[in-house]
Amino acid sequence: MPARRPVGRGVWAELDPDAALWVDPLRVTSVDPETLDLDGADAGWVPDGPGEPGRPEPVGVMVEAVVGMHLTRHAEDELVAAAEHVASLRADHDVMLVNVLAELEARGAEPPGGLSRVDWLRAHDPGLTAAAARAFVTVARAVNEPRWAVLRTRVSMQHVSVAKAAQIVGFHERTHLVADPVELDEAIDDLTAQAPVLRAEELARLVRHHTEQITPPPDHDRIDEGRRQARGLWFAQPNATGMVRMHGLLDPEAAAVIRSAVDPLSRPCPSVDERGRTLEPDPRSPAKRRADALVEVVARGVSSPDGVSTTDKAKVVVTIDHDVLTGRLEGAGVTASGDVLSAATVRRLACDAAIVPMVLGSESEPLDVGREKRLVTRGLRLALITRDRGCTFPGCSIPAQWTDAHHNQPWFLGGTTSLLTTTLLCRRHHTHVHQHGLVAAITAAHVTWHV
Repeated sequence: MPARRPVGRGVWAELDPDAALWVDPLRVTSVDPETLDLDGADAGWVPDGPGEPGRPEPVGVMVEAVVGMHLTRHAEDELVAAAEHVASLRADHDVMLVNVLAELEARGAEPPGGLSRVDWLRAHDPGLTAAAARAFVTVARAVNEPRWAVLRTRVSMQHVSVAKAAQIVGFHERTHLVADPVELDEAIDDLTAQAPVLRAEELARLVRHHTEQITPPPDHDRIDEGRRQARGLWFAQPNATGMVRMHGLLDPEAAAVIRSAVDPLSRPCPSVDERGRTLEPDPRSPAKRRADALVEVVARGVSSPDGVSTTDKAKVVVTIDHDVLTGRLEGAGVTASGDVLSAATVRRLACDAAIVPMVLGSESEPLDVGREKRLVTRGLRLALITRDRGCTFPGCSIPAQWTDAHHNQPWFLGGTTSLLTTTLLCRRHHTHVHQHGLVAAITAAHVTWHV
């Protein structure tokens, strides 16, 4: 009689790691789920070696037993337990697949048919996306190295998903040739420690933050320009109900501005009585509230065709070190929503009300939170429109309602805000002026750029 070992949780207790080596997750043995004795010994049996005849593969049995259930015959708590079990099986599958792939990589085994490892995986699992397959291969190739021992343990214990582990390994691959080794190790330790409690998108933001911090001084102008060139907004054709799907890609600066405008208007608005007590909660989902807020922002903008908005510009609070802001050190700023803005972008946006820098000292203490007096008032903007009539950069015809107020001497270097120190620039030329350090001769009647 072969030795019997438990499998899974509940009626399937923890699968013995040695037994798991003989389980073929791609094989599914046909069984009748209505007559399968889940409490019997057979449900927990696994073979002692490969190819032992007459016995089902346990992973296949468990999957088919759940898939073949007549769901209407089961109580809700049983269905919840079944769903949790299937989810745990998927996590077990991911760990097993990473370990098998890691062993293949360690042996230098090439995929059959001349396929890449990613294509080979997808050929056997058509439902696997290219990104997911790359994540498995990335992690499998890395975990044999001693530097990834902690990460491999956390993946094996299902504390860190394969997708999140791939983000961490990918971060190392992109930065290890140029980053300081000590700083890189500290960043890897931080990412590995925080990965279990962060969602994938939160970990991605932390990865971007560490990338900005540990890489050598990048060409911020080139990076920012590349991001801007990748931007886009697309509208699909109306569907059968007349609804229109839209999607877009924005650089961090534009995304932060839109978020700062949309977020305050997308808060829940419950029905309240005269005493302020809630009568009914806001029935809209967060997605619906954001859609309503975006429409409201646009409606407010087009309701002021003269270019003088009836409300303040949306404000983005960015935390940035003082030495980084003034250009003495390399670094970046981080918005409250986690978007990373280059120091060059923060310097340009600090001209107008689009951004409020939270400037930190050497001990990370707040030195200044954007002085309101630096902002262009409604009256001053009217005066600028009267004098400049639009973007003042030579040859530009952008009208005043699409311009920003630019400080000729940067605010963070002591520049003041008046008719003789500010001028109107469109966003493209505002960026150009900051990139090239251009200055203008400004009088009460004219603006002349030295280009």
